[in-house]
Parts: sequence; C-alpha cells; structure tokens
Amino acid sequence: MDIAFMTLSRLAFGYWEGQPLYAMAELGVFDALAEGPARAATLADRLAASTDGMVRLLDAGVALRLLTRDPETDGRYRNTDMATKLLTSGSPDTLIHWVRVMGHWSRPWSRLADAVRSGTTVEDQGLRLGDDPAYMRDFILGMHEYARRGAAELPSAIPLEGLRRGVDVGGGAGTYAIALANAAPELKLTVLDLTPVLDITRAMVDAHGLTGRIDTGVIDYRLDRFGEDLDLVLMSNVLHQESDTVCLSMLGRARDALRPGGRVVVQGHFVQPDRTGPLFATLHNLSALALWSGGHSRTLEEMAALAGRSGFTEVTTGPVGKSGLSMVTAVRA
Repeated sequence: MDIAFMTLSRLAFGYWEGQPLYAMAELGVFDALAEGPARAATLADRLAASTDGMVRLLDAGVALRLLTRDPETDGRYRNTDMATKLLTSGSPDTLIHWVRVMGHWSRPWSRLADAVRSGTTVEDQGLRLGDDPAYMRDFILGMHEYARRGAAELPSAIPLEGLRRGVDVGGGAGTYAIALANAAPELKLTVLDLTPVLDITRAMVDAHGLTGRIDTGVIDYRLDRFGEDLDLVLMSNVLHQESDTVCLSMLGRARDALRPGGRVVVQGHFVQPDRTGPLFATLHNLSALALWSGGHSRTLEEMAALAGRSGFTEVTTGPVGKSGLSMVTAVRA
C-alpha cells in the first residue's frame, strides 16, 4: 500500500466530497425531499435542473450517505436521518444556512493561488455582506447555526459576577449574547451590527424570550463608537477579518466604551506560535486571505499585544471550554 500516494490523492480529491453537498444545499434538494421520497426526474422538474444532472448529483448524495435510494419504490430518493436532522430548514438542529455559506466561500477558495500571488482577497465577503440580502441571511443564520453548539461554553470562561451592561460587537444573530444573558440574569446586552442583520437578531432574541434583556444598535464597527460606561465588550469571531490597523481602532474604541475595571473579550480561532497548527486555524488563516481584505489569523500572543497597545491591562489568554475557540481578555485600568 502506497501511503504517500493515498494521502496525496485524498488531499487532491478532497473538494470532490464537499461540492455535491454544496450543490444539493443550493438547489434545495434536502428540503424538497423533506416533503417525501421522490424520483430524480420529479426533483429536476421541481428544482429547475436537468434530469441527467440531477440523477448524477443524487447518486453522489447516496454515495456520501446523505441520501438513500430505494429500488423497491421505483428508485425514489430520500434523506438519511443525518440529512433530515442537519440539512433540512425545518429542523431545530439545522446547519443548512451554514452549509450554503461554505459553498459560497468555496468559490474564492478555488482562486487561492491568485490570492497568494497578489497578497489580497479575490472576493471581499465583508464588503458584500450588506449588499446581497440572500447571502447576508445565509451568513448570519449560518454562523448562528454553527456557533450555537459551542456558545454555552463562553459564560463559564468569563467572570460574569457584577456585570450589568455589555455589548456584542458584530454580534450577528445574537448567539453569544443569548448565551451570556441566560447565564447572567442581571446582565443587559446590546448586539451591535448592520441594519439588515439586526432584523434577524431581534427575531432570534424574541424567539428566546429575551427581548427585555437584549436590545440592538446599528453601527459600522470599523468606524463607530460602541457605547459608554460598559462592563463588557465582546468581539467574537470578527477581528480575524480585519487588519491590525482596524483591530487597534476597534480595541481602542472598546476601551473608550468601558468603565474603569470593565473588560474586553476577544474570542476566535488562533494559530499556535509557529503558525503551523492547529490545522483548522491555519486553514482559517488562508480563508481570511481569500475572503477578507486585510484579514488574517493571529496567535494569542499577537492579539494580546494588540490589546496592550490599545491601553488595556491585565491581559490574559486561554481556551473557551471545549469549544475549540480561545480568547484574549483585558481590563480597562
């Protein structure tokens, strides 16, 4: 057995497995099959696709164990239990919006060599977020779907006692604000984001029964103030999209918004000091190059240094439970 050849083949063909998933998510295959088993020709007609192309896609879905095909019912296709749970929009555990975002991001990834040559993004997703309503909705809901599984880890990683007012900068659907509010009944939070994003935020907050505890505020976080006399400023998975210059500006405005003794928390995926691991963080770093102008993954030490340069003291670093995320926390003197 040629292990080296097999390893290289796995890497070279790796994208083949993701693309059928992205295509089925984009076309709406899983939701269509949630209504009941169907033949390929029926799905092709319903989803405005060619029958031959749909047959090939559905057969690949069977091979990937996302679908089954029952020869006893004239070859009708149906969702597997996993697809029903994670890939249909009606499921409380769905990841369908997140999968669509990953499919969207796979297109700039295919031009990674161009990004490496130029040192700049090939398609700035940050600039497009407010310009494309369908993508914006998929992005905000997708990040919520992905993050909510680990969001419960955050409250136990932050000293919450005595906190009264906080903001979640670029907080999206309010995933982390909801987790913090549930853990700290005295804490009132404001999710700061773009106007179209906050429509989704308010619906999510209302669905969790926290309308009186979490409100919203419209900002451009690259430019605007975050508030005043706050106990907590949370920046979760936003600074990897930004240059050091923008990060310093945001951290400086976080410091200005905090009362003396208030705390900033920067949560995200960080690379280890030699920048070769963890694997997800190193790939995340390449993703930032392809997707966001100025964005890149940092080490915890680099982020801590930025916090120090912004005037914070008592800078500490550590993991966020078992979520795979880490954080930098710092205090306004």
